[in-house]
Amino acid sequence: MSGPDQSVPTTGGADENAREFHARSLVIDTLAGFGPSFYSPRAMVRMEQMIEQGRPPATIVAALEEEKYRDLLDGETAEFWRHWDESGVDVVSVTVGGFGESFFTYENAVRDLARVTAVFDALPDRLVKVRSAADVEAAHRSGRKAVILNFQNSTHLNDDLSNLEVFHGLGIRVMTLTYNTRNSVGDGCTTRTRAGLSHFGVEVVRAMNRVGIVVDGAHGSDATVMDAIEASDLPIAITHSFCGDLSGHDRGNADHVIRAIGETGGYFGVCLVPFFLTDEPHATLEHWLDHVDHAVELAGIEQVGIGTDWHREFPDALVGLLNPQMKRVGFEERHRADWGATIDGFASWRQWPNLTAALLRRGYRDDEIRGLVGENFLRLFRQYAPGDPA
Repeated sequence: MSGPDQSVPTTGGADENAREFHARSLVIDTLAGFGPSFYSPRAMVRMEQMIEQGRPPATIVAALEEEKYRDLLDGETAEFWRHWDESGVDVVSVTVGGFGESFFTYENAVRDLARVTAVFDALPDRLVKVRSAADVEAAHRSGRKAVILNFQNSTHLNDDLSNLEVFHGLGIRVMTLTYNTRNSVGDGCTTRTRAGLSHFGVEVVRAMNRVGIVVDGAHGSDATVMDAIEASDLPIAITHSFCGDLSGHDRGNADHVIRAIGETGGYFGVCLVPFFLTDEPHATLEHWLDHVDHAVELAGIEQVGIGTDWHREFPDALVGLLNPQMKRVGFEERHRADWGATIDGFASWRQWPNLTAALLRRGYRDDEIRGLVGENFLRLFRQYAPGDPA
């Protein structure tokens, strides 16, 4: 198999002590892909054919995901598993239902859930479909990879609250309320008015509490997040974001929101999206650490974690087609969205150990780092889905 990340060093600077510490820790990435980016020759051929046919870029992405699942079912994935092992990540929260003819549709959700369920069923010795915190702990003890399924928008519900229980039954355990733009639940972070939750949105939050789906404020306006905090009986998460007051980017969250997350016992996952963290041309792990430090100062060390949100390594030909499409999901030119951007020290998801090493260098204590790389999110997740291991 081949893929864009194969020539990337595994750690690129993480020393042996840091790697050993990372390997001993429970590592949870609260927004990532289904393991490392990897494209088989079959997938690359299909991508090239679809580009020649003029197919929409989001449809091509969905096809590449389908090929990844096919490769997993066919067993052509030795390097895939080696790369995942090199990352040292034990648990990933994986988005389903995003890409297709349109973004974030009910149809996309059903299609992706069917595909990923087939993989779980076929590989029980490798993978655990997480339904509860107990499943996370059981997977970690057995050395299997654990996957938490999430939606990055509530539009999958088709404005039908009963679908929330249906998707919970199919394994969804985290749901973002809005993705940048306005929907029937509330306003996203790039809308012009940036109001809060609708009446329906309040109903959705309360229903998520009842069924056990984590309320995620990522991509929401600050007003939407604050409304969700108030409406929810449980602490909410922002699984992948950054400190907007540091970088001045619309996608981030203001200081008062991050502080409210901390005061209510929630969770704030700091991402590694280069153009979110800084407007400088070359983002580094130092920029990311600055956001971690600021979030910890505002929310407290036990409320902060890591949701990389920068796990895809698309071929250049596809990047050139995807970037112009970002307006469809609410990003404007000022937001600097670029699928081909990189961050020094984290050029590949395989380099996750570099994040632990960076936290060690920044002076965080061992117990604090264990919280940041996984235990803090597990603490919140347990409140929504304590459960018994499957």
